[in-house]
Amino acid sequence: MIAPILFSISFVLVLFTHNIGELTFQRIIVPLSAVIFFALIISIIFTVILRSRTKGMVFSSIFIIIFFSYGEALSLLGNRSNHLLFTVWIILLLLLFLLIWRTDKHLSLLNQYLSWVAVIIVFIPFFGIVRYEFSRRLQSRPESPSVLSNVDVSSLDKKNLPDVYYIITDSYSSGNNLQKYFHYDSSSFITFLKNKGFYVAEESTSNYPKTFLSLASSLNMEYLDYLSLYKNSNDQTITDRIIEDNNVLRFLKSLGYYYYQMGSWWGSTHYNRLADDNFIIEKKSLGDIGEFNYMILDSSMLHPFMSTIFSNVIVGESDEEKRARVLYQFEEFPNVAKLVGPKFVFVHIISPHGPYVFGENCEFVTYDQIWMNEEEENYVNQINCINQKFEDVINAVMENSAQPPVILLQSDEGPNFINGGLVPADNWNKATTDQLKEKFPILSAYYLPGVSTSTFYPTITPVNSFRAVFNLYFSTKLSLLPDKNYIFLDTEHLYDFKDVTDIVINKSVD
Repeated sequence: MIAPILFSISFVLVLFTHNIGELTFQRIIVPLSAVIFFALIISIIFTVILRSRTKGMVFSSIFIIIFFSYGEALSLLGNRSNHLLFTVWIILLLLLFLLIWRTDKHLSLLNQYLSWVAVIIVFIPFFGIVRYEFSRRLQSRPESPSVLSNVDVSSLDKKNLPDVYYIITDSYSSGNNLQKYFHYDSSSFITFLKNKGFYVAEESTSNYPKTFLSLASSLNMEYLDYLSLYKNSNDQTITDRIIEDNNVLRFLKSLGYYYYQMGSWWGSTHYNRLADDNFIIEKKSLGDIGEFNYMILDSSMLHPFMSTIFSNVIVGESDEEKRARVLYQFEEFPNVAKLVGPKFVFVHIISPHGPYVFGENCEFVTYDQIWMNEEEENYVNQINCINQKFEDVINAVMENSAQPPVILLQSDEGPNFINGGLVPADNWNKATTDQLKEKFPILSAYYLPGVSTSTFYPTITPVNSFRAVFNLYFSTKLSLLPDKNYIFLDTEHLYDFKDVTDIVINKSVD
């Protein structure tokens, strides 16, 4: 029975390698056990039916190959002709079954050949997984300068630590810029925040013009000059390690904090392997089965029936599914707030960043409606919607928290389309003064109960956010860095940084 079992194992391992950045090896123990059991049952059934162990093993191997390769064949057809392909697969299995059943030839040699093929196709992905895990452990994580090496928290009272929320609302511009470039008055939302006790840094700017750099900087409380080693690289994933395993998380975990991440649809903030729990929409739509197990089933001949079995599943990245993910994040806040603490909750909400899937009152908008509007109108409609959502979230978090939480509500970047798009995209070295002034100002608000906010100031940038918060709540005595704004040259030089602070903060516009 070795060949059918190995073939079934190989499909799980191959799928794992395609998603290796978001999974730990422990996550495949259950699906491996399930497919091994499935292969055993299939082998026993066909051995009994065909009244020959050799014939049973040969057909079981063929059955496993065809069964689990369905999804790959369907994707080659562009996910079209699902029912036709299923019919062809069934006919093919029946014909092969009849051929093996009626043959008088000895199939030992074929069975042996299939066994060797199975060994090889298991070894290839297994070797890739081992090499990845080994290199990952050996690979030096890009290390920022020692931010917390001299911090002494021995005298800290760890019994009454506040929950900490870091909420990133992607591409949300500052109030002044919303008025200036979009003719949108956000004063009612800013007033809501201030009435709730938030300090709003109304002249705050992002340190970098793209999410992967902004989050790597703010979550590590450092500028990214040390990544200039990769200045000629176009690989955005270089920052993945320091976004996942960041200095803020390391410090709070050292104090006994639980870490919860509310995942976005962007890979770098979708799932964190270091989290105590990840709140992603797949958990709700898939229940206990899990996203990886669903993917295994969906790649098999069960694919045509998955929409019936799991009618509300969300695993793709269509605009409708992205909308559902954002709504899920907002809906889960009250539940996360009730979890045991102290906890650090990181949320990356990819809105008002496109796609534009919300009307001004959070109604669903169609493609036709979007194309009828100017992009600026779609953008402010989306802002108007999430402002309402944030008001509900902030009220819920405050009501459901055992003690007043620390909340950082902040954008990672501003929009970049008012004054003409960059050509080519993200060719920031060619950006005009007005494009930079439009891009860098962001929403930045802090709820800091029980402490004085006198150390905060209107132009504080995200690189200093957690330095200031940690000083107030954990007596870390971290010095605040100069507030700077950097661009990268273009998409082929992502880590070749240029200081544009003087342009961004200058009040005059070309």
